[in-house]
Amino acid sequence: MKNVLTFSLLLSTCLILAQFIHPKISLKKDWKENNTFKGSIAGKNITLHLEYSRHSGWHDKVFLVKGWYLYDQYQKKIPLIGYYNGDLMLYNFGENQKNAEQTLFNIDQFCWTEPCPTLSNYAEYLEIKQNEGQVQKGILKIENKIFNVKLNTDLLDVTKRNEWLQLPNGTVINLYDTLDGYGGNTLVSTYEDQKENRIMLYFERDSNFNKQGMCGASEPETGYRLLSFDKNWKMKKFQVYSTNSCLADVELQKEMKTKYNHIKAYYLYFENSLNLLTVNLKDSTFGIKKLKKNYDPYNSFWSKRLFGK
Repeated sequence: MKNVLTFSLLLSTCLILAQFIHPKISLKKDWKENNTFKGSIAGKNITLHLEYSRHSGWHDKVFLVKGWYLYDQYQKKIPLIGYYNGDLMLYNFGENQKNAEQTLFNIDQFCWTEPCPTLSNYAEYLEIKQNEGQVQKGILKIENKIFNVKLNTDLLDVTKRNEWLQLPNGTVINLYDTLDGYGGNTLVSTYEDQKENRIMLYFERDSNFNKQGMCGASEPETGYRLLSFDKNWKMKKFQVYSTNSCLADVELQKEMKTKYNHIKAYYLYFENSLNLLTVNLKDSTFGIKKLKKNYDPYNSFWSKRLFGK
């Protein structure tokens, strides 16, 4: 019975949201845990395939990778294991590959609070540095020889969080590039008027990939994003309205129920004041009203009266 009620609630929520979304606008989540790169070693074409294995400690962007590379001419896979911490450090141990995977890499924390381990007795070692260009460069060490490596990519991270926004004119926007790399967006509303087109997203995301960094252990960042376009669907700007944020110092006091399905309202504490954020899903707009200055959310008449605190 509980499962039936839960399904019914989810279905009704989807139907409510669907009525505020243009049928030719959609958002597709495509979070990766692997990638295949093309490149070269000493001028010879190669293919490199890597998969996410597990992260280090409490940092989502420092992790172990496993995979292989091959020379396109010979098609023989050479197994690899190693680290990603913004750069790539990959090892092949020849006949001892499986043993090395079970011993040398069986640790919980690496490349985070201390530099990545410097390993020896390898057959091959690949080191590739991340830069801002479209080609990433590095080296391959085999015994006492060093060869130049190039990968034709702008990103070495194999856990890219793509979220593809499809527009009515056929344009596809990756929110990873337009907004940020955290993802967690949901399409909730779209609207077209005579002057502009608007798309509203709800987001829930981590404050920090490093769970022991600034705001890393806090509750998720939540709120809305408003993307504004001209009539030809060229983006003009985007705005963020947080409902709870350690980074922006916004604290949710209470979500207020309204009598309209298309109106959402939130009491928020920020800038030393109590504010009311209203969200209109019908026309993809927001409203902010300051209710009280010098508001203390933990010791005030308003706090006790409105929220029982």
